Amino acid sequence: MKVSRFGGFSNKDSACLSPKLLRNIPGTEPQSVSCASLNKSGTLARRRKNKIMKRLNAVVRLTFWLVMMFAIVFLVRAESSDKRISTPRTKSAPPIRIFDQNGQPGQPAVNGVPSPTGVSVPVTVGGGNGFQFVPDTVNISVGDTVEWTWVNNGHSVTSGTCDAADSQFCSPDDMNCAAGILSNQGTIYTHTFAQAGIYHYFCDAHCTIGMNGVVNVSGGCTPSGWSAGPDLNPPNGAVRLAGVYFQANGKFYAMGGRSSDAAGSEFTNPFEYDPGTNSWTTKSASYPDTHTNNMACGVLSDAGTPYIYCVGGSQVTVTGTFDRVFRYDPVMDVITPVAAPWPGGLGMVLPGGFTVFNNKLYILGGFDTITNAGQGTNQIWEFTPPTTWVQKAAVLPVPLGYLPTTTIGSLIYTGGGSDITAGALTDTTNSFVYNPMADTIGTIAPIPRATGETRHGRLTSMA
Repeated sequence: MKVSRFGGFSNKDSACLSPKLLRNIPGTEPQSVSCASLNKSGTLARRRKNKIMKRLNAVVRLTFWLVMMFAIVFLVRAESSDKRISTPRTKSAPPIRIFDQNGQPGQPAVNGVPSPTGVSVPVTVGGGNGFQFVPDTVNISVGDTVEWTWVNNGHSVTSGTCDAADSQFCSPDDMNCAAGILSNQGTIYTHTFAQAGIYHYFCDAHCTIGMNGVVNVSGGCTPSGWSAGPDLNPPNGAVRLAGVYFQANGKFYAMGGRSSDAAGSEFTNPFEYDPGTNSWTTKSASYPDTHTNNMACGVLSDAGTPYIYCVGGSQVTVTGTFDRVFRYDPVMDVITPVAAPWPGGLGMVLPGGFTVFNNKLYILGGFDTITNAGQGTNQIWEFTPPTTWVQKAAVLPVPLGYLPTTTIGSLIYTGGGSDITAGALTDTTNSFVYNPMADTIGTIAPIPRATGETRHGRLTSMA
């Protein structure tokens, strides 16, 4: 065999020829590696390459995800930092401070005289889970002050039980308590407690989910409960007045009345008692008329401003009554007429018991001074400022005049009252409870002693 027949093989060209054939070809040496061995070596090489590539791919993927995670963390931190820089630290509402009647800042609206040694106890509003007063129970002494500070938005401090404001105190300024005004973060409201008792309060927006608080006030009155104060209108004194506590300035007002049963003895100006100075002052404002005996008076708010509203009245030795309504602004010392005469007066009826609930004045019963020579009435009337009168469907179980009446929680209670027949007045033990929201009335345990021609008084949750 000639080499030329195979086209001239070289060692390189003989890689895939069998060893036996190679021995027959001149110029070629026997090969020690077969074609199968070469194929196996190639396969191993490819496998090693694939493994290397897979490892490189894994390293690349791991590196990619590490870079991505680092980038995300960096961007989030950068965004958060940017927000802290670019967003001003503003509050949703400016802090609210209480001003006194002279416009001086830093004086809390009080319901009495703060003790010289009184302390201030802090409470956060919206603390805890965001819907709590922290602490929700405070134990203080008479003359101490509670300072509520808002750490969340949309809360109120409203005295009373859930959704039944009793108007003893409320944020932001002790006015229009029944409205349940909500305040925001940064608000500060203070109230000084001058009488011992248990004071419940709530957040108007969240009391149903448990945002309620209690202030327990200890101390106060001596065991007898009374101590001598300065005389009113000495030496003659006064009768047939209506006493009104004005919470916005912590003072007590004696409205109307007279100094005797003689003609022309009616007072023409309100009297103001200041617990801080333990003194009486005759104010400058003048009543619009002299029918100022036996008026029904109470504090009501109109457009957020509290006033003392007075209804009806009589004049000694003069037949008939007045139905007019006026209001007194103790801060400005101004009396203005209200264009809403009492429909139940009819020029002859004196108001019976009266009290305030939910920024409404209620009159229960009355004294018809003319019909049958004088008789009691059983009507119940409701007045809502500025000018709305409504006669309620419910009536007193028996006609009565001069009945002591007060609001406790969401109910109106009476104790005693005068039975009036042919002008003769007889004290009774009749006692009732009226629900102004349901417009229903029922009896309660009779007052132990027959009572009439007097007024009510309330100490916290007791009449």
